[in-house]
Amino acid sequence: MKYLKYFLNYLFSLVYDFYYFFFGSISKRIVGISYYKKSKLYPDYLKVGGMSEAVKYLAKKYCQGKGVDVGGGKWPIEEARVIENKVEENAYLIKEKDNSLDFVFSSHTLEHLERWQEALKEWHRVLKPNGILFLYLPHPSVKMWQKESLKFHKWTPDPITVSDFLEKNLNMKIEKITFSPDGYLSFLIIARK
Repeated sequence: MKYLKYFLNYLFSLVYDFYYFFFGSISKRIVGISYYKKSKLYPDYLKVGGMSEAVKYLAKKYCQGKGVDVGGGKWPIEEARVIENKVEENAYLIKEKDNSLDFVFSSHTLEHLERWQEALKEWHRVLKPNGILFLYLPHPSVKMWQKESLKFHKWTPDPITVSDFLEKNLNMKIEKITFSPDGYLSFLIIARK
């Protein structure tokens, strides 16, 4: 059943791509061709957001109690207060007291932050002792996710760099980490304060 769903998503993606290539406006065709050169024709479902859907069931296991979803947008995880990029509150400034949250969840957000270490320090600050930091990030082996391909990605995170920073600089314990890309061409790190 799972493979049938992947196959159908792939077919719908192709139909969508062909439609816009042949029937879209000239500007969409030009933009589309340059994007395809960079993205290597990755399936369309990877290009529309909502990556947190891939890990929402695992997040339910680890992200319990009071917490925030940094960059949750249209697809926040349940029971989390969403933090978007606003002046009054954002990835670098969370309006919570020190040691006050049970979890901080973030999916495909850290790569958009130039000062990612500063953001991780802020996320660590608001976590209670034993609190969970749940990161879901684009895998660095995927050309589509690399900062050279996407102008709004400020850097290309990898499992070693991020987990080393969490362990060495924030003294967090890595509970779970993946090194290979999953079905959404991403990896995850779950760390405990």
